[in-house]
Amino acid sequence: MRMWGWVVVRRAVCNWNLVSLRNMGGGPRTFPGGVNKWKWKRMHEKLARDKHKKLIEQEKQLYQARIRSHIRSTLSPDHRSAASATHRPLSPIHHVKALADRFLKDGAQDLWNSHDGPLTPAPAPTPTPTPIPSPYPKHSRVRGYRSVAEVGNSGVGVHKYRFWRKGSDDSSSESESEVELGRKVGSSASLGQYDVKRERRVVPKISEEVEFIRYELNKRKFSQIEEQPNNETILSSTRFDECGISPLTIKALSLAGYVHMTQVQEASLPVCLEGLDALVKAKTGTGKSVAFLLPAIETVLKAMSSDKSQRVPPIYVLILCPTRELASQIAAVAKVLLKYHDGIGVQTLVGGIRFKVDQKRLESDPCQILVVTPGRLLDHIENKSGISLRLMGLRMLVLDEADHLLDLGFRKDVEKIVDCLPRQRQSLLFSATIPKEVRRISQLVLKREHRYVDTVGIGCVETPVKVKQSYLIAPHESHFQLVHHILREHILQTPDYKVIVFCITGMVTSLMYNLLREMKMNVKEIHSRKPQLYRTRISDEFRESKQLILVSSDVSSRGMNYPDVTLVIQVGIPSDREQYIHRLGRTGREDKQGEGVLLIAPWEEYFLDEIKDLPLQNFPLPDIDSQTKFKIENSMAKIGNDIKEAAYHAWLGYYNSIREIGREKTTIAELANRFSESIGLQRPPALFRKTAIKMGLKDIPGIRIRK
Repeated sequence: MRMWGWVVVRRAVCNWNLVSLRNMGGGPRTFPGGVNKWKWKRMHEKLARDKHKKLIEQEKQLYQARIRSHIRSTLSPDHRSAASATHRPLSPIHHVKALADRFLKDGAQDLWNSHDGPLTPAPAPTPTPTPIPSPYPKHSRVRGYRSVAEVGNSGVGVHKYRFWRKGSDDSSSESESEVELGRKVGSSASLGQYDVKRERRVVPKISEEVEFIRYELNKRKFSQIEEQPNNETILSSTRFDECGISPLTIKALSLAGYVHMTQVQEASLPVCLEGLDALVKAKTGTGKSVAFLLPAIETVLKAMSSDKSQRVPPIYVLILCPTRELASQIAAVAKVLLKYHDGIGVQTLVGGIRFKVDQKRLESDPCQILVVTPGRLLDHIENKSGISLRLMGLRMLVLDEADHLLDLGFRKDVEKIVDCLPRQRQSLLFSATIPKEVRRISQLVLKREHRYVDTVGIGCVETPVKVKQSYLIAPHESHFQLVHHILREHILQTPDYKVIVFCITGMVTSLMYNLLREMKMNVKEIHSRKPQLYRTRISDEFRESKQLILVSSDVSSRGMNYPDVTLVIQVGIPSDREQYIHRLGRTGREDKQGEGVLLIAPWEEYFLDEIKDLPLQNFPLPDIDSQTKFKIENSMAKIGNDIKEAAYHAWLGYYNSIREIGREKTTIAELANRFSESIGLQRPPALFRKTAIKMGLKDIPGIRIRK
């Protein structure tokens, strides 16, 4: 009995200890069913998606039923009878009203206004010999439709309703079946011309109006670029000394030559200084780093004034970055802003540096602001270096290039880090591109009452306006020759040239670098296969130099501030639309002019549909003389086979991972073999059996397996 009582007391003490430890800070918390926060969020996201699909399906069924009833009432012989007067099909305005009523809660005020009309009235119909009254009221006419009288075999006064759009044709046969007619009306991809006899009318679908609005927005984008190509500026009229930040920080800004804020700084600083969570979207090269570093410094100053007696020096601000180069750059900018602040330290934790060196530096030097890459920070947390205890005093979390950090590659690491941080903190997310998926996932980091600051705006181009964009479609075998030709032409036209050539992988980057070096060009390379000290040295050298070409993988595509870059060449398709925008953003920074060229093969042309809203122009295919081709072939022959084989394997792995291309394994094998021939290999290098099985390339013709 005594033993049983002692066990009960011991369990109670253990439970009390667990509770006390649980209240000290962060850590994983469970929800009903034993799931953690992330699974709980994803489960509710799935329920929301299912609900959204269900509502769309209901709307689709209602629309199809309205179309069927309209056709039947029109074709029935007694459609003019008294019964049809009480059972008429819904008009477009009443259909929208019925959809709106489904979302009207009980007791809410009904603000429906049946007299609302389109943004601009539709053009008046052309007078006809026998005018037919329209079944729709004036306020329900759809913008973009017009009635045109036609005389033909079908009779006088027959009207044709046309929806004018780029790419539409004027031939569309009239089908007698309800299914075909419904398909014509509902299709937003092939809108043409519809014949309506007597009182037959085809009711326009709501999605067609949406498509037309999108088309008008795209037209507005290009018209703004054509009319005002040089009037857009990133600077605002607000000065830094008007926003209530520390005088010592203003002194450091003025010494660096910054007096007026940029637009993103003016829009985001009041929200961040107020202590609210924020998701900020701004174009590349508009000063996002300073926009989150200024509130970070203010947070540190307030925390240091209130927390004077701390046994363990806490880290007040944590900044997550996707690449080592970006982390080093942000730390350098923070040190400039902290020039006159004594006792505030900034440190970095990135890969490529010995673990013990990081640990000694954190213990000896002051560190209130920590700039890290996710993987390196997790190493310190999992090895119990004491950094977890210091992060318990965190006041602000910043995610730079948030769309990349919340993507599948980094998301698990970011989730683990966030679980180890205190929940009473301010979170700031900054990026130049924020897709819908990232906007949804950002709720895992931000509070529900966060602010969304968008300085790009709806209907505006996401890339810098002063950057001339063009694309060139050519066979992949001639890409190396075309890159050399474009560089030569640019060097002749721009004495102080500064060029970045982006390649798809690190080993293809190394191959391009060796080829251009053999062609006697002033070129440097940077990619993830190089040591960290080398990457830092090359990055600093390119930042300070001119008349230099940097061949890079995507380690330099995000956030890196290389001033005065005159040209960006992208060889091969980027991983997605956002990556194209970030790569292009290395030029045209700080409101300067620049140029971007996208070089793709004919089988990569589908990518142009993803960036069709950007102002790209078709670059004419240049003629390359036979002497230049001969020099390039000789230079390629001097490069070692080990570099070529590594480039082949990397090329094959990259395009095999792309969903639109990698599905056709036979095609990808043929394309890889052509790439192998273009770089001077006698036959394609062999793959390990495990690698081929993992890539789904086993037993594919053209793929060699190493025995």
